[in-house]
Amino acid sequence: MIKLKIIVGLMVCIFAHFTVAKETNVDEPQAQAIDWVWSGQRVWFDFVSQQNHQMLAYYDASRQMSVAVRELGDINGGPWIYHKLPSFLGWDAHNNVEAAFDKNGFIHIVGNIHANPLVYFRSTKPYDPRSLKQVDVMVSADREQQMTYPGFFVGVNDELYFKYRSGTSGQGQWYYNHWDTEKSRWNNLHNSTILDGEGVRSVYPKGPIFGPDGYVHMVYVWRESPRASSNHDLSYARSKDLVNWETSYGEKIDLPITVKTGEIVDPIPMHGGLLNGRTPIGFDAQNRVIITYQKYDSKGDTQVYLMRREKDGWKEAQISTWKNSRVDLDKSGALDLPIITSEPAFVGDEGNIIVPASWRGVHWQWVVDSESLEVLSGAPIEKSLPLQIKKYQTNKGIPLRVIPLMEEQKNPSERYFISWEAMQPNRDQARESIPLPSTLRVHYIAADDN
Repeated sequence: MIKLKIIVGLMVCIFAHFTVAKETNVDEPQAQAIDWVWSGQRVWFDFVSQQNHQMLAYYDASRQMSVAVRELGDINGGPWIYHKLPSFLGWDAHNNVEAAFDKNGFIHIVGNIHANPLVYFRSTKPYDPRSLKQVDVMVSADREQQMTYPGFFVGVNDELYFKYRSGTSGQGQWYYNHWDTEKSRWNNLHNSTILDGEGVRSVYPKGPIFGPDGYVHMVYVWRESPRASSNHDLSYARSKDLVNWETSYGEKIDLPITVKTGEIVDPIPMHGGLLNGRTPIGFDAQNRVIITYQKYDSKGDTQVYLMRREKDGWKEAQISTWKNSRVDLDKSGALDLPIITSEPAFVGDEGNIIVPASWRGVHWQWVVDSESLEVLSGAPIEKSLPLQIKKYQTNKGIPLRVIPLMEEQKNPSERYFISWEAMQPNRDQARESIPLPSTLRVHYIAADDN
């Protein structure tokens, strides 16, 4: 009996060895299994790099916040160093986990907050996840009791910043913090909030986006209540230094920016179909700002629109002409939406503008004339993932989530990706039927395999 157990154990080990070897064969694009992860609803993970180190932040199968870091030697990299943090995800699809390195390589992790007190961890050793310690206050305990939408971003000089909303979906203010590398502490970047709902409304920014024109760009949407249908007034601001802000005309905007003091690009009323978080910022061949967004057309259907800043002001163009496409936004919580405008417009091979969006799970692209903004063509496209990633989708009924590595925490990689399977949001409500955990993988795609 003892011999039989030994033989069975050896067979399991050999099987496991060849299974891992098959996924990490250096002669093929690499796929490394990292961990089992929660798939009951989509909550975004993070994947960043700095100075040859890669870091993953995610929720594992037991919904525990987790971190993995490795030093990259070749495409296979070095061993992953794991650490589990004392924070557990509930049923809220807003509770993303965000990760960053500061200039000296110290790790910063924030997540699992939706109108909740700060959940923040910082390492005491560079690039060492096992030295992460919980920090109760970042800058101000008073401001950090109802935090949502945390996000790290890196400036032009690799300075580390942090943004977040304080308040709720119908009553919120936004703050920017700056990490002082020499003093190892956070400071509020402004003397006030940067965006302020004045105690009666909230605001949903997209950005800041560092543009090719030397400006930092921000688009934001105002909301009067927790229901998404109360979104209104697509607005814009820009800055050279993240501190001083102005309109697209160059007029100074005193902080905090409010609904009365900011520049309104499209005065969409409440119940006009404007959706927060779906206003990506792109640029055309002349580095002019382009905003993609959605609202109701004259017939009440939801359509994709484009807004571009030109010499004499903003120019609007309706891009899609769908029928029976109205999206009901009279809801609260994380919504499972049929129309998604999350990718920015970009310049195509012939200099025209390409506008991407999705409708009912089908990806669309429109080709728009670079001067007139006339739609030249538009149709569904086959937006295919590299086969080396797509083949790991095991459950066709659960979407495969794919995120590129943010190289040096700024630019999306064309080689490294993570993938996992997770169900759509359920308005932050529990599900009776929960799928089995999925596998979180890191993929390396060779240049000739795109």
